[in-house]
Amino acid sequence: MNTNKGFSLIEVLVTLLLTTVGILGMVALQSNGIRYTQDAINRNNAVALTNDLIEIMRQYPDEFWVHTAESNYDQLKNTTTLYKASGEINIAATACPSTGVPQTANAQVACWLQRVESTLPGAKTTAVKNKIKVCPSVSLSGGELACAGSNFRGSSMGVQLAWEVRPGECMDDSTTNTICTYQTRFEL
Repeated sequence: MNTNKGFSLIEVLVTLLLTTVGILGMVALQSNGIRYTQDAINRNNAVALTNDLIEIMRQYPDEFWVHTAESNYDQLKNTTTLYKASGEINIAATACPSTGVPQTANAQVACWLQRVESTLPGAKTTAVKNKIKVCPSVSLSGGELACAGSNFRGSSMGVQLAWEVRPGECMDDSTTNTICTYQTRFEL
């Protein structure tokens, strides 16, 4: 009668295999957690920057509303010093004054754009700049901000901010997308 009380080599190998699989699962979970955290940080920054722009626009209503005898703050301008009809930003970040507090809508928007470029990853690149939009808007079309056009009556504005990431890091179910966007519409 043999009364050995040790472990066999097969038992030890199975234990090592199960432990390795568990550790690899935790490593994968950690890398996904880091990716989701970075996306959340970028989205939170985009929300804060959008709120800053909304406040600038509300501070200077005459810059954005058509003023005629018939309209009483019911028609937004199609093009302003801030944006073009296509939604493209119409001002450069370099217009932000280097000293003092910006005193005009243009200077405040230029400083806002400077913050966008310094806060959101890749916001200075042409591909990302082409995705940043501000315009009167009635809808989001296919995940992109749709600008309303010159006959639009109403107070709905849209803002779309963008930033650059590695492929597959946008939380939009795309494995190849390298530019993430945040869109919002609001009443001015």
